[in-house]
Amino acid sequence: MTDAILRRTTFLVPDAEAAAKFYVEVFGWTRWYDQTLAVDRRFPPAAPDGARAHLVLIQAQDPRIGMLGLMQYLEPPFDTGVRAGRTRVSMGEAILVIEAQDLDGIHDRARARGATIVTAPVDWEVPRNDGQGVFKLRTMSMFDPNGIYMEVNAFR
Repeated sequence: MTDAILRRTTFLVPDAEAAAKFYVEVFGWTRWYDQTLAVDRRFPPAAPDGARAHLVLIQAQDPRIGMLGLMQYLEPPFDTGVRAGRTRVSMGEAILVIEAQDLDGIHDRARARGATIVTAPVDWEVPRNDGQGVFKLRTMSMFDPNGIYMEVNAFR
């Protein structure tokens, strides 16, 4: 067994401030880190050493894990266009899976802030990990204004 834990997922976005505002307002999460910094070309391998970036880390419930990073290169080394109106994910994309109880409120707040709702909250079931029975869920799915896909689940 390993002691490795998954602490955070970071997405490259065209505007870290606007992206952070979406998650703070929709999910009620808080900013844990908000800095402009010089990047190292190796982490991530996208821009030359010293390129400036704005990095915002949003914290959910746990003080050490479950953070979301939103990173904006201030002079981007690539196209920063966002595909609007997405309804499907593509190979290699991350899927954020969030557990929350207020699905109706999240749905309303996300839609009002520009998310593309793929599936409004619905009840459904998936097989349990042990194969004995099912998990009963209430789930919605959406793309945030930057095209990041997520599923939001509540156990019923």
